[in-house]
Amino acid sequence: MKNKTHVNLIKIIIRIGEIMSNPLKIAIVGIGQRGLQHLENLIKLEENEMVKIQSLIDPFPDNLLEKNIEMKIPSYSQKNYTLYTNYEEFLKNEDVDAVWFVIPPNQHKKEIIKTADRGISIFAEKPQSLFLNEVKDMAEAIEKNQISSIVGFQMRYDPWYRKLNSYLSDKWVASITMYHGGGVESHGVKYTHTEKMDGPENRIWTANKLWSGTSMVEAGIHQTDLMRFWTSDDIKWVQATYTERPKELHSVEGDNPIAYHVTYGFKKGGTANLIFTRPANVIFQERFDYILTTHSLIKFEENLVAYGIKNKDKQSSHKTILTKGPHEEPMGNQNTFEISKSFVESIVDNDKKLRLNSFQDSINSLAAVLAANVSNSLGGERIEIDEFINSPKFSKYRTKNS
Repeated sequence: MKNKTHVNLIKIIIRIGEIMSNPLKIAIVGIGQRGLQHLENLIKLEENEMVKIQSLIDPFPDNLLEKNIEMKIPSYSQKNYTLYTNYEEFLKNEDVDAVWFVIPPNQHKKEIIKTADRGISIFAEKPQSLFLNEVKDMAEAIEKNQISSIVGFQMRYDPWYRKLNSYLSDKWVASITMYHGGGVESHGVKYTHTEKMDGPENRIWTANKLWSGTSMVEAGIHQTDLMRFWTSDDIKWVQATYTERPKELHSVEGDNPIAYHVTYGFKKGGTANLIFTRPANVIFQERFDYILTTHSLIKFEENLVAYGIKNKDKQSSHKTILTKGPHEEPMGNQNTFEISKSFVESIVDNDKKLRLNSFQDSINSLAAVLAANVSNSLGGERIEIDEFINSPKFSKYRTKNS
């Protein structure tokens, strides 16, 4: 075992030396809606000679057609990228330093495990999978092979949210209240034949439980991870109650619930409430967040502000501007660029501090939203996250065949 570890360390040292003298050689798996966003930003990094895009991989040939990619990225040209519809063929023929995985969460087939075993760095989009046993196997391979990894929570790279994380670093967060509203038709796919894979005929995968795991898993995982990032804490337990969509609407609107009411308990003792709504045919989107510490209330206004008391004797109210606006869309393109840029730099500089999460660390966010689904199905039962991840009691909820 020691000899194998020693060999792995030598491989890593050799790879770091190669990377420092050349652009990072990368590949992208999954050229769908989110994959195209990553491709657009990785092309910018390629223009800055930080990376060399070597391969694009997608099981559907139409997703790899230059004319189809140009619809999203007008400046795109095929250049000398190698194209694959089979991941095994890619691994057999190509030598890269890092792979961006942008695979639908119910479609993983051990690609991440095989990549980790090759010593290749891994960027995994969230949700990493809909099945915790799959994720645990992925994490084990990443840890065993000492692979640099990150999960695509790009909002951790938002300037306002990083400022909030810094402000809260020496404070105890007692309560967080989040509301996020928007349509269930978040986004679909153009060329992925979900209708031939037990998925939705209209290809709006975000409205389909089998593909999305519910909107709480597919999208609410972002808000859940933000709470963890702001507080530098992990979720200890969850209770959830959903409002199910009427069955007569499933054929046209999907079978995901209309509304999600989720309560989280954190390991440091604070609690959080996340209200997540996904009606159909509602274009309007809105969100608000309130963070309560022992002696302050933080709000997102024109600026990011904290309310408290300036003078305890005079009991005078005080408003502190933590950072000035305007606040750009935190889910937007800029933070997608920043997370990829930071991941590349972390590999080149061998500096894990540039990665604001890891695959292993991110399991707590995924487990929390998957456990919320189970809590709802059990009538709002409180579920301990560590027990949900490890106990035989919940084993049937962690496997792909459940």
